[in-house]
Amino acid sequence: MNDLVAAFETSAKEAAASVFFVDGVPGKVRGAVEELTRDARSIVLGAGEFLPPPIVRELGNIPNVLREPTDEELSTAHAGVSDALAGVASTGSVCVALGPPLVAAASLLMPLHIVILAAERIVARPGDLFDLSCLGGGGLRRNIVFITGPSATADMGPLVRGVHGPHRLQILVVR
Repeated sequence: MNDLVAAFETSAKEAAASVFFVDGVPGKVRGAVEELTRDARSIVLGAGEFLPPPIVRELGNIPNVLREPTDEELSTAHAGVSDALAGVASTGSVCVALGPPLVAAASLLMPLHIVILAAERIVARPGDLFDLSCLGGGGLRRNIVFITGPSATADMGPLVRGVHGPHRLQILVVR
């Protein structure tokens, strides 16, 4: 397990994501997310499916979390927080399941995307997620997106970040 976590961290940093570690104590996870969003005036929370309920409850108490955001609030929010179905060690990608409310907006629209990833949900390769024995076969029954670093494109010349998605990707690995 530690080898996968270390490989994931290295790969994610190579893809221009920031990686942080925190103990799986609800107050510590909340504190870490509060620190990462300290400059955000509004936060969209799309996390909860792959986190223990006590952590989800704590995240809901973070100041500036939009409880039931309007379309206007979604279009101008500063940070999105989602949880991950999995992390992929070989690429540093996070795999986000898009079904639950606000997960797509939190992970794809905000300038800052924070992904909360349980360390035990890190797999070696992307293909592992399509094996029935991996994470209960969750990758086979979901609409998922692989996110590798912040949004970037070189379609118009030099590499530009944040053109069609988050400018910054911060991954909080919960041990």
